[in-house]
Amino acid sequence: MRDLNFSGWRNNAAARIPAVPLLGLLLLVLAWVLPGLIGHQPWKPDEGYTFGLVQHIAASGDWVVPMLAGEPFMEKPPIFFITASWCLQAFGGVLPLHDAARLAAGIWLSIALAGLALAARLVYGKQAGRWAIVVALGCLGLPLRAHQLITDIALFAGIAWGLYAKLLAPSRPVLAGVLLGVAGAVALLAKGLLGPGLIGLTALVLPLLSPTYRNRRYAWTLGLALLVGLPLPALWMWSLYQRSADLFNLWLWVNNLGRFNGTAHLGPHAQHLFYFRTLPWYAFPALPLALLALWRARRGTVRIAGSALLPVLLAFGVGLTVLSLAADARELYAMPLLAPLAILAVGALVEYPQPVLRWRIASAVTLLLSVVLVALIVVCGFALASGAPAGLAHWLVTRRFIGWQPAWYWQGWLAYALILALVLGFWRAVSAGTPAGFAWRWFLLVVALWGGLSTLWLPAFDHVMRYRETFLQLQPRLAQLQQQQQCVASYRFGEPQRAMLDYYDHFRTLRVETQPAAWNCRWLLVGSEDGQLPAAVTARQLQPVQIAVRPGDARDRFMLFQLPGTVNELWPQDEIRRAVGK
Repeated sequence: MRDLNFSGWRNNAAARIPAVPLLGLLLLVLAWVLPGLIGHQPWKPDEGYTFGLVQHIAASGDWVVPMLAGEPFMEKPPIFFITASWCLQAFGGVLPLHDAARLAAGIWLSIALAGLALAARLVYGKQAGRWAIVVALGCLGLPLRAHQLITDIALFAGIAWGLYAKLLAPSRPVLAGVLLGVAGAVALLAKGLLGPGLIGLTALVLPLLSPTYRNRRYAWTLGLALLVGLPLPALWMWSLYQRSADLFNLWLWVNNLGRFNGTAHLGPHAQHLFYFRTLPWYAFPALPLALLALWRARRGTVRIAGSALLPVLLAFGVGLTVLSLAADARELYAMPLLAPLAILAVGALVEYPQPVLRWRIASAVTLLLSVVLVALIVVCGFALASGAPAGLAHWLVTRRFIGWQPAWYWQGWLAYALILALVLGFWRAVSAGTPAGFAWRWFLLVVALWGGLSTLWLPAFDHVMRYRETFLQLQPRLAQLQQQQQCVASYRFGEPQRAMLDYYDHFRTLRVETQPAAWNCRWLLVGSEDGQLPAAVTARQLQPVQIAVRPGDARDRFMLFQLPGTVNELWPQDEIRRAVGK
């Protein structure tokens, strides 16, 4: 890429980004961020085990080894769990513990948005930071994940600030070095080697592609980043190694490198061209707007500084390449790619001299979608609340919200009325007929849709996504067994389920897969998918004493068996080892 003046865009008087009302944007961001953060139990699968880890840190103060229902959990480092435990301790007296912990997601998202805004402003000038927030929050893949108790939000924040630091490096190398180091440390302590790998690889390749970064000042930036970024991760890794070399190796070799090359067999296997098929919807509208910005720059419609765009383009290219090479893949893992895409997309929002018909059509289609979808959300929300119309309510309950009983929650309706008032009040804040007008209206559409789903529909979603009723069904019997000091073994009982059993029933099982003490238990709790049971159980035609099911999920069942002898007598150790792959 030809290296241009860093201020090339900002000196282009013909290219002006439309203004966004600051107060309106702040109110709309709050309307996007706050709904869904509180008001529901931990949801399957990720929130269940994350909350278990947060509870452990809050109760014990041990930030070195994350523990899940009494067992080490080394998939992820602890920074997100630590911040969530602080939120739990600070707000747990006012909010339910899980809601208090989930506030950490909103905090990390706010940090990420601040980094995006500063990066975009550095590239494009005034107003650009606000538009980067608009584009990012308008992406279809972000609302659900950004409101969950998951570590990826902290990784997203690290990636955003790392990108800002690289853009800042040519003008303020010292500050850039400090920020780059902090961003890398946050990314590593959020989710392991992936984040600092993406940040570091991009930073090292930049001097090879641009003279702007091929100098002593940038070398000082990288050196300072190492000095600032290494101590805290090194402290955690050294403390972990001192506590247990085996756990350190499990984290480093299995949960980092093993996940990447597929030898760990832990995550969902990557399908062919997974991210190329996922990004068109997950990153909409940031992806098409980013492509439009590059096309307009190539045609010369606007002047974009090459040295400013290079770190952004490189961050996206490196991120997409690394994720595509990994053996595991989930749409959630694409979140870091939204940061460079949102910044690139701002380049498409330069104000046209005259409104253009195709963008007027795009804005009109967005308005039509908004009316139709908001009406659908309200009508379905009314059916879920009242049971009328009966046909629609029956369809919703039998197809999506199995077991749901209609109930009114006036707080949700009041909140959604306020959200819709905000959306209507600021709908025309940016004129139609331009890409910016479309981006603004699409953002408002997402605010309206997410607002409805996270207020009117939230109780019904919570009903089918939580484990509360499931494990409360087991509570009386487990409490009796605990009083009798009888142990319960578990098999195929995953991390979320063990964490939620500990939370709701204050009971911990002994896992057959990892704890030899489980072989002496006379009770067995089995996680059964589609009715499948261990051969040792079916061969003896044992019948469960109790079955717990989760509303809305016909596949997962949790069956409690009283055994005629111990687990070891029912299920010899050599069979156990074969069953768990040892």
